[in-house]
Amino acid sequence: MQTKIQPKFEKAIVVTNGVIKDHGLIYKRLIKDYKFDRNASTLIIAADGGAINCLNMRLIPDIVIGDMDSITIKVIESITSCKKPIKFINSMAEKDESDTQLAVDYALGAGAKRISIVGAVGGRIDHTLANLFLLATPSAEDSDIRILTENSEIFVTRKSCQIAGAPGKMVSLFSLSPYTNFIKTSGLKYKLKNEKLLQSPVRGLSNAFTGSKAKIEISEGTLLVIKEL
Repeated sequence: MQTKIQPKFEKAIVVTNGVIKDHGLIYKRLIKDYKFDRNASTLIIAADGGAINCLNMRLIPDIVIGDMDSITIKVIESITSCKKPIKFINSMAEKDESDTQLAVDYALGAGAKRISIVGAVGGRIDHTLANLFLLATPSAEDSDIRILTENSEIFVTRKSCQIAGAPGKMVSLFSLSPYTNFIKTSGLKYKLKNEKLLQSPVRGLSNAFTGSKAKIEISEGTLLVIKEL
């Protein structure tokens, strides 16, 4: 009988070079609310200039990955001055993958089944969209991968799910596939039942929780969920 090899890392935090206005709040959510930790079970990856956001959150990355076009010598010196060993993975400047995708792919390859990406929105809209679409990558289908901002949590689902929330908090639903077929929803102000939510025109914007949780039942499609925190 073969012994199952356990993944090296259960969880990962991917820190990118996008806008983080409140580093303390993001840190609190990662460590306290989302139950990440700073020991060996959580892999911390900085996507290139995301190392700056790491420093501002007082997180020392295990890995810095990317083409290193947005990280300064001063930042490199700051993160390498600690006793923690840090691995730098340099990629070519001309590549198909974004630095964030390289970081997520590395986390998945290391066995992480739960990944939070921070610093993934704001600044350049093309980078923001690329990071949102990255949530739907087929390689992450069996993992819980989410983007976390100061006021929202963003994830993709291809199956029915239950979402925790609070009365009056907003939740928006977008179909990343041509359409998503809803069996029904419950716990939301505007309900869907036996109908398709089209990719365009958008019709799932600014729904709201009526209680502490909502249930979404779908039979087909890829759904992007943006939940207000």
